[in-house]
Amino acid sequence: MTVERTFRAKDRTGTELEFELIAPNQAAENEGERQYRIAFSKALQEGVFPREKLREIMREHNMWTEDDEKQLKRCVGRIAILQIELKTEQTKGDQKRCLEIARDISNTRRRMWELFLVQQTVYMHSAEGVSEVIKAEAVMAACTVHKANRKRYWETYRQFVEERDFNENATVYVTAVTVQGRLLDEARLNMISGYPEKEYLKDVQDRMLEREVEEEVIAELKRRAQAATAEEEQKSQATPVVEPKKKGRKKRGERVETQADQATS
Repeated sequence: MTVERTFRAKDRTGTELEFELIAPNQAAENEGERQYRIAFSKALQEGVFPREKLREIMREHNMWTEDDEKQLKRCVGRIAILQIELKTEQTKGDQKRCLEIARDISNTRRRMWELFLVQQTVYMHSAEGVSEVIKAEAVMAACTVHKANRKRYWETYRQFVEERDFNENATVYVTAVTVQGRLLDEARLNMISGYPEKEYLKDVQDRMLEREVEEEVIAELKRRAQAATAEEEQKSQATPVVEPKKKGRKKRGERVETQADQATS
């Protein structure tokens, strides 16, 4: 079922009108890229770490390790190999083996998404992650048009932000986001329908959207964060505090050892 792109909502004056969320064109993509660059520069100025720096910090505190990186790559590679095996068994007509491979693909894909979400959940807080969110908003704002004349509703991204944050009467933003969400869901479902294991496992779901996977990822991130905190506390407790030596007067009659004495001792 195709998602309806046309919707009714109240504009900034409270008048209910008909709008449409059109597919992004080159002008909208250019607007998104421009806002991305602006947001990225501001994020860096405000001290938000870029992705590569955040990657170093994640590895330092074991939030994302070399082993995680290898596991993720292995999952991607294994899925590719299993898909080839599945196609071979389909040619042979071995349905039992096809079902086994399909289950293996599904489990491997699930693990891949778990690792991917662990990584990306942290990366969302990088300068690039913040900028990507703003880019997506800018593109959506540029694609929201009046149904009657196909003209942009928000003339600029700044106007979009001001209405979103301060105009409590307007409902164009909320409704447009809802439509955008439905379009993304439709795209995900179309992607899932292309999974080769879908033919054999009728209950295959979008691993990115499963609540169970999301909860597991949150729990894993919490566990890693607690482990990193505990490690830092152990390091701070294990570091000895060196007291500075007190300088006192030489007592009367006390002989000071000379370099010559040290050489002959």
